Amino acid sequence: MNSLTRLCKAKINLAIDVLDRLPSGYHTVRMVMMRVDLGDEVRVSLRSDGKIMLSGSDADMPRGRENIAYRAAEAVLAAAGADCGCDIFIEKRVPMGAGMAGGSADAAGVINMLDELLGNPLSLEKRLEIGLKLGADVPFCVMDCCALAEGIGEILTPLPDPPAMSFVIAKPETSISTKWAYENLNFSKKPEGMDVDRLADAIRRGDRRGMFESMGNVFEGVSIPACPEIAEYKERLSALGAEYALMSGSGSAVFGIFDSRGAAEAAKEKFAAAVPKRGGLWVV
Repeated sequence: MNSLTRLCKAKINLAIDVLDRLPSGYHTVRMVMMRVDLGDEVRVSLRSDGKIMLSGSDADMPRGRENIAYRAAEAVLAAAGADCGCDIFIEKRVPMGAGMAGGSADAAGVINMLDELLGNPLSLEKRLEIGLKLGADVPFCVMDCCALAEGIGEILTPLPDPPAMSFVIAKPETSISTKWAYENLNFSKKPEGMDVDRLADAIRRGDRRGMFESMGNVFEGVSIPACPEIAEYKERLSALGAEYALMSGSGSAVFGIFDSRGAAEAAKEKFAAAVPKRGGLWVV
């Protein structure tokens, strides 16, 4: 086997709190994240000449070291002592600036697939270490489970899958830079009712109502003024029957939670008719 193709799933934040800024420039966080069935399709193939060649469906996607997936491949090949290279092809589906860790998911996919193609020389701990050097969300994506994330994102406590639910995810045309959002965040302004520990406990109990009572996103306070469509999308999804609507990450994507796939599909159709100009719209 010298080639693997996988869906590198994006994430949504059921809760995200930011506690402090470290001298390193990273921030300490407490958040609950889960993967959703939306992501970039990534193919990794071994090549014998030692080169890393990256291509994809998005003409604007960086092809060299400025792409986190390229750096992931470099790190894995070096850590494994491999004398080969690889081809990486990314079918891009998750837009940049959505707050859904599309690039981090791609990097994690490359780490896991390349390790598998090389015969699994790297432990999970080593893959997580490589991921953390690339970005705070990458270790979570390497683990591929619902999790409570602490520290700068590297302290991960796996959680069971939340109760079954469907999501409508809508992204405005405007994108939000994660770097900008962190730089402008007011740490002291917390969402009313958000409680990360209570949310984690509700997930462990399979308590949907307890989840909704504990969710929240500290970034909404900075991202909504920069992109008012975020608030509009939340209100519209709630009006269409969402049990809860929240921005993911630093934005700008918003997700609404529905109790069935049918209800989510119906809401998506009405949303699409009412908001023809947008950056993306999915049901997962």
